Amino acid sequence: MAPLAKLLLWLSQSAAARHYSLFSIGLTRTLLIFFNMAWKMRIKFPYLYVIASMMLNVRLQVHIEIH
Repeated sequence: MAPLAKLLLWLSQSAAARHYSLFSIGLTRTLLIFFNMAWKMRIKFPYLYVIASMMLNVRLQVHIEIH
């Protein structure tokens, strides 16, 4: 059990693990910002989408095939 604990301790202190934790912290912060922005836009976005699609003459087309 002791060699496994030493290996885990060495891996947790390795440079790759530190870089991954920095990447993970940055990714977590970015995801939180995007989720917060999405939560704030949950009411406004459908209106903005409809107005923008009318201005640009873009239609949402759904193709349904019934056999």
